[in-house]
Amino acid sequence: MDFSERPRRRRERPQRTQEQIDRLNKLSKDSRDLLELLADRLPAEALAQYRTFSDVGEWGELVDGLCASLVKRRISVTPAERDSLAELMAMFKNREDYVYLRDPDGVLAHLTVLPA
Repeated sequence: MDFSERPRRRRERPQRTQEQIDRLNKLSKDSRDLLELLADRLPAEALAQYRTFSDVGEWGELVDGLCASLVKRRISVTPAERDSLAELMAMFKNREDYVYLRDPDGVLAHLTVLPA
């Protein structure tokens, strides 16, 4: 049987509640907003990769990578940016697969925060 003759299987899409949809939309918007605020302080290669993560909905990879860049490179952030990052990290329920997201308190403690 030729591929084009095979009947197409329909994939079941998971049904999400409005609350879940709103959470995902907020996660998408807030993570991209923070990324763009920090864009001029990130290496171009990392920034391009993080934007790709954002574009394809890999927000865990984006936020974990962003945390890694901020901590390892000692990139200065404002108190507001730190607070935004803390809010983003708190939105993740399954953090065990991520090096930085699994330790939000450690990440926040190691950030270089500019004086208010």
